[in-house]
Amino acid sequence: MRPSQTTRRAVVKTLGAAPLLLGSAAFAAAGERKEGTTRKDRVHVGVIGVGARGTSLLETMLALGNVTVPALADIHAGRLEAAAALVDKASGSKPALYDDGPEAFRELVARPDLDAVIIATPWEWHTPMAVAAMKSGKFVGVEVPAALTIDECWELVRTSEATGVWCMMLENVCYFREMMQVLNMVRAGQFGELLNCAGGYNHDARASTFDSAGNFDASHWYTWHTLKRDGNLYPTHPVGPIAQCLNIDRGDRFEYLVSISSKARGLNKWVRDHHGAEHPNATRKFALGDVNTTIIRSASGATVTLTYDVQSPRPYDLAIRIQGTEGLYEMPRDAVHLEGRSAPDQWQPLGDYRGEFEHPLWRTLGAKAGEFGHSGSDYIMLHRFVECVATRSIPEQDVYDAATWSSILPLSERSVAMRGAPVEFSDFTGGRWRSRAPVPIIGG
Repeated sequence: MRPSQTTRRAVVKTLGAAPLLLGSAAFAAAGERKEGTTRKDRVHVGVIGVGARGTSLLETMLALGNVTVPALADIHAGRLEAAAALVDKASGSKPALYDDGPEAFRELVARPDLDAVIIATPWEWHTPMAVAAMKSGKFVGVEVPAALTIDECWELVRTSEATGVWCMMLENVCYFREMMQVLNMVRAGQFGELLNCAGGYNHDARASTFDSAGNFDASHWYTWHTLKRDGNLYPTHPVGPIAQCLNIDRGDRFEYLVSISSKARGLNKWVRDHHGAEHPNATRKFALGDVNTTIIRSASGATVTLTYDVQSPRPYDLAIRIQGTEGLYEMPRDAVHLEGRSAPDQWQPLGDYRGEFEHPLWRTLGAKAGEFGHSGSDYIMLHRFVECVATRSIPEQDVYDAATWSSILPLSERSVAMRGAPVEFSDFTGGRWRSRAPVPIIGG
């Protein structure tokens, strides 16, 4: 079944007539969870984009046991058929498929039988799809980054506030077992007052930038941005858990950043080494520097250092560090040093504190979660997404987080272009960051 008969006018009319699911005033003041009066036993979720990432999310969501997937959308019919077979196998019912061009998603979001939509498409489509879904009254889970420009960040925030429908960016590093334990330790005061945090997206992506002939791999999210953009193009993985630990937009806020990039050499060298000096990409000019460094300062005086390094030979590393007046955690070591608890000048494995500070969600769901992507974090993340849909609760990663974390990308580009000059963050909360509650320890 491929519903493609709905007219564009009918779709727009449906979007415009969507009811508000939460009062916009209540949502705008949100930080705490807003519960509905009833809980849905099953939630109905449509998925837009069923490439590698979308299919992985779909498989994980189907495993939750309380999700029905009535509809899928993608521009590739073959991907849709494969994804539909997964749904059929899990539920015994084939979903409706939407593949009639890049705008077919509008028919999916207009369906009255959907509670929510998952978006796992190329970056440029994240904001338009999320906005259309919210206007149609559908809760949104959108892949990272949620937006590419400051205007798009504001569009997400204003649409969510106007419709009363929430939008959750699917930043899964916040649900890593070690980061949820560290957040629990931060809340318990184990690191004292936080001073400085660091992290990066450090991942050798050179081979996946090109196909087997050394030409651009059009299917890869990263390829075309390297030609025209210079900044931190993928900041949300490290900054998400850091922002939660620092209570960003929940008692503190990012005020400004400075950003600089190194020279660009890695992609040209990789093409020369693998395809020869005569290949066109061996001398093509890439805008993106090989290593970007961005430094952020918050209103309270905390600092954050982010790196983006995907064009040089290196092992994968998120390089997260959470440092305070009484100790610190480093992800590469998976270790802590706590003043008064750790031996002087010695690291301790984070696991030494798991019995005391394991996050309740991992304590409850960890055995099942470990069967799924990103060491189980995808399962925990989608469990929370579906739980918030079922209970009509605002998720712990809300539209303000999506906007603030995503805005680092265009702000870093602006700073790089101005030779590292400071660039101010927008206050997407409209001043409410001063009174919004910190991210809770769910289940604690």
